[in-house]
Amino acid sequence: RDAEGNPTGCFREGAVKYLEDLVLHFPIEQYKQAILHFQDLVLANGITMFFDPMTNLNGPEKDVEEAYHQLDVEGKLKVHAHGGYQVIIDRNPVETVEHAAKLREKTKGAHFDLDHIKILLDGVLEGKTAYLSEPYCNNDESNKDYCGVVCFDFETLKAVVKKSDEFGFIVHIHSIGDESTKMALDAFEKAQSSAEMRNAITHLQLVNPKDIKRMAELGIVAVSNPYWFIKDPVGHKVLAVPYLGEKRAEEQYPLKSFFDAGIIVTTACDYPVTTVPTPLLAIQRAVMRQLPNRPETLLGGNERVTVEQMIEATTLNGAYQFKCEDKLGSITVGKQADLAVLDTDITACKPENIADTKVLRTMIGGEWVYTRAE
Repeated sequence: RDAEGNPTGCFREGAVKYLEDLVLHFPIEQYKQAILHFQDLVLANGITMFFDPMTNLNGPEKDVEEAYHQLDVEGKLKVHAHGGYQVIIDRNPVETVEHAAKLREKTKGAHFDLDHIKILLDGVLEGKTAYLSEPYCNNDESNKDYCGVVCFDFETLKAVVKKSDEFGFIVHIHSIGDESTKMALDAFEKAQSSAEMRNAITHLQLVNPKDIKRMAELGIVAVSNPYWFIKDPVGHKVLAVPYLGEKRAEEQYPLKSFFDAGIIVTTACDYPVTTVPTPLLAIQRAVMRQLPNRPETLLGGNERVTVEQMIEATTLNGAYQFKCEDKLGSITVGKQADLAVLDTDITACKPENIADTKVLRTMIGGEWVYTRAE
């Protein structure tokens, strides 16, 4: 605090635990209203399945799982909702997995499944909490070797992966820095029983090329965030270059490299940190890696991919990630009739027009659950 008693610092990553008593917890009915509101948003964007990665955000249980379960029982949950249960290093993470397994059985239904364990392994660049293999470029001289933080020790991380594997959970790891991703892969290599666990790493802002090969060998799903795959006119110069330098900043968010290595790639939006999930915008960003008619915003042009690759990432690969590709993910005889109707063939239009495409109708299980207003 300063001389007047005003707070001058900030809380980073796990330090939020000191504020938990001040965090509002809402009644189940309000959670249900929020879920239904979000459902309306995703259906309007042609989404028939989504992942809520931290139903117990930052540790304490908040009845979100029960809200999903009640909506499911009431027949109001139309989308397929998958949930993740977050484990935290100083809250008995292995025991938390066991608790999540009991909660999964209690709340599992036709449209909701708490089938993931979520781990925040590092932080973010702008907080200097992403865990890098090389120091940040804007370190003070007194701390010039600082590379960020990692939120788990390796032995605990392995134990969580092993326990999750034992209970049939998919492990979903947040990793921004290249050293964090290396640590995640080391844990998967030591503790997962097989590549069929379909464990996943999301964000993958910086990745060592050697670890891309390892991801493929271990069967790890690369959950990409294409909305970020541009040199944002402001953000790139403020939130990337000062921390990484020009060279590393240019190497952010590999994507084509994942496809080329044979990795299963899926997409995510990180809502509500970023935009409402808009798959068509994500596809456009991954294909162009720049804003339309703004060549100066191009980020890593060598990592551009095709529209067809991104359609697969957004549909069939997503179903694969959640172990339901036998019934979802493609329009195939014998599968469930989940689909979206667009007003434009995005494989034929110019890439800069993909995000302008409109979702006309969305179907789940043979039922039209969204129709665009005229």
